[in-house]
Amino acid sequence: MTHSEIVSVLCDLHKITGFRMSLHNADFEEIAAYPEEPTAFCAYVHSLPGEYEKCRACDREGSHKALALGHAHSYHCRFGLTEVASPLYSFGILTGFLMMGQVTVGESPAGEAVRRILPEEEFRTTLLASVPRLPENLLSSYVRILTVCAEYLTLSNALDITHHDLGAMAKNYIAQNYQRKINLSDICKHLACSKSTLVNSFRKTYGTTVTAYLTEVRLKEAEKLLNTNERTLSEIAALCGFSDQSYFSKVFSARMGCTPGDYRRRLHSENSAHG
Repeated sequence: MTHSEIVSVLCDLHKITGFRMSLHNADFEEIAAYPEEPTAFCAYVHSLPGEYEKCRACDREGSHKALALGHAHSYHCRFGLTEVASPLYSFGILTGFLMMGQVTVGESPAGEAVRRILPEEEFRTTLLASVPRLPENLLSSYVRILTVCAEYLTLSNALDITHHDLGAMAKNYIAQNYQRKINLSDICKHLACSKSTLVNSFRKTYGTTVTAYLTEVRLKEAEKLLNTNERTLSEIAALCGFSDQSYFSKVFSARMGCTPGDYRRRLHSENSAHG
């Protein structure tokens, strides 16, 4: 689907529900929405220092819950507003999320978080009036509507994904998480795809395996850290995501033909000779 076709679908959903509809990619970046701007309440909250990032984190958590459930999930934001997220797929691979929100279900929120952000009652009332309201007994119906629409977008491959896209997503995840003790299963879980799909896609795009690439990233970072005396070998192993120093030495020696300690001593000897 083209961007204009996606916006058209979101516009139709907005006409039916009266709520803001948005589409996000797998990294939770908003790529389309209708209406384009959020409610006056949310726009004001996002304008405050640090609040937009907190809202994003809340939405991301709600979306990941929907991903774990495998269907649309309703949740409350930090200010008591209700939002709904539903995962989207392309050929069984997570490509993004369809979201509905933000709405008031039942009575208007008046918790401490709202009063903290909006201490002036008149201003608070005005901004909260911009948030659409939904009778509590209709929430489950709207969740089902969003689920059906997410299935339609999935079948339409609204956010299509190629072998290159999946490989690039895996590389991006590795770049951000290689310091942790992640493995192939963790990467597949994050991308919501099978091991065989990821392995085949990655090899087709980059000519190597995911595990080999992950090891290469870790070893390159280890080489940089070994160029100084600031970290012990045990610390370097941990910082580069190796399970322990012994395994780090084994992998490093197989790749470089010498132990990490010998490599460091050789580097310092060469640096001293040139100095």
